[in-house]
Amino acid sequence: MKKLSLLFLTLFSGFIFAQFVSPGTGITYNLASLSTAAPSVLVKTGNEYQMTANVTITNGDTLIMNEDATLKIDAGIQLTIAGVYDTNAANILITATNPAAIFKGIRFEEGSEATFRNTTLEYGGGIQVLTETFLMDNCTVRYFKAGLVTGAAVNFSRGNPVVKNSKFIENDLPAVASGANLSVALEFSNNYLLGNTKLNSNRPQINMGPSGTGTTKVLNNTIIGDRSLTKVGGISVSSLLGIENHVQIEGNTVTDNRYGITVAGNASFGSISNNILTNNNSENIPANGGSGISINGTGALGVGIKIEKNQIRGHLWGITIIGTMSADLGGGNLGSVGQNIFKDNGNDGQLYALFNNTSNAVSATNNCWREGELSDDAMVEAVISHQVDDAALGLVNFKPYLCALAMSAVETKISHASIYPNPSNGTFNFDTENPGNIIVSDLAGRIIYSGIVAKGKNTISVKAKSGVYILTHQSEGKKHSTKLIIK
Repeated sequence: MKKLSLLFLTLFSGFIFAQFVSPGTGITYNLASLSTAAPSVLVKTGNEYQMTANVTITNGDTLIMNEDATLKIDAGIQLTIAGVYDTNAANILITATNPAAIFKGIRFEEGSEATFRNTTLEYGGGIQVLTETFLMDNCTVRYFKAGLVTGAAVNFSRGNPVVKNSKFIENDLPAVASGANLSVALEFSNNYLLGNTKLNSNRPQINMGPSGTGTTKVLNNTIIGDRSLTKVGGISVSSLLGIENHVQIEGNTVTDNRYGITVAGNASFGSISNNILTNNNSENIPANGGSGISINGTGALGVGIKIEKNQIRGHLWGITIIGTMSADLGGGNLGSVGQNIFKDNGNDGQLYALFNNTSNAVSATNNCWREGELSDDAMVEAVISHQVDDAALGLVNFKPYLCALAMSAVETKISHASIYPNPSNGTFNFDTENPGNIIVSDLAGRIIYSGIVAKGKNTISVKAKSGVYILTHQSEGKKHSTKLIIK
């Protein structure tokens, strides 16, 4: 019996010490020196390292990735950083020793510091970020599965993390996320996302909770869905528990997801602008989603969301406003200039550019409700659902609107506008003091181009044969026509 107990203790002690914990005395390691300190835990072979047991960098110590190398991590093994993790190498790969058996993940403790640069991370169980100090730049995160983290490939809990210039490819969970009861003001910019949330759970590729007093910024990203993943949305930044939530969702291209962008909770306010949203309707069940933009809330009326200059095409619904949420789509108290463009958003044979499913009035002026068509009031009314259709709903003020039929009144010259070069090869500048819309037609009256123009310089490209055309600028109930020559 004594021999058996001694054997058990020996095995148990071996298990305890089959890991590495740095001493916390201000030591800086790189992979080479860490392998020297723990040669059986981090096995070096050329410029490859294999982590065979858990490694913890204690508070006060640093792990710096300063050599181009591959770090392979065995199944179920975890890297924990309580101190500093930094990179300055040009090319780092962190992967599983066996891609069929993921490593557990990477955990950053509260108070640690994390900087990922030029790193490809794959076949792991997620990155858990409990610290406020986190930067990821020019990295790729791909093929992650649920492991250490069950919320996202990279999961945040506090602070103002920054993720930029990076790729998130076919991870089982969303690319990034935070909890519904936490305050995380993420800056997520210039990233490329493809086919994340592969488990097809009811979560979007970007799944952020409230920002708190900071602002969650989702800027200039490309977010491409996998149409076979019918439950996966594009972008969500929501406050479902009443925590303050500021959003800036701008300049993104979102395609082929279940929906494009959603902001939920009346504690949410900010802006959704300059996004290109196309065919985010993969589920194709109108009751379950399919909006280009959806905002919704319950309870006391909040400040609302400013929505402007978005291009929304090919959804089941263009913009939906639900519950007691409020929005300014142009001309309202939040300063929206409008200039949203809608095309072919509808279901069951009916077009729905805007569905105001609230009792609140909505200001929605200076928008192009039917791109490629010249609309009158009845045509615009046909694609907006509001008080006219249901007395319980709020009224939408949609006039004046862009892409409008020419007025029957006598043509009146608008203040200064110029075209140059003219003649052109079809690409020219239109400089105007008045925003509005332009129509280019041939001499037989056939329309070959229509679109909105902003105040200032606009670059226009018209595909047409050589010849003389008529350009008509409409703004504020006035119109002016001039010759356009394409050579």
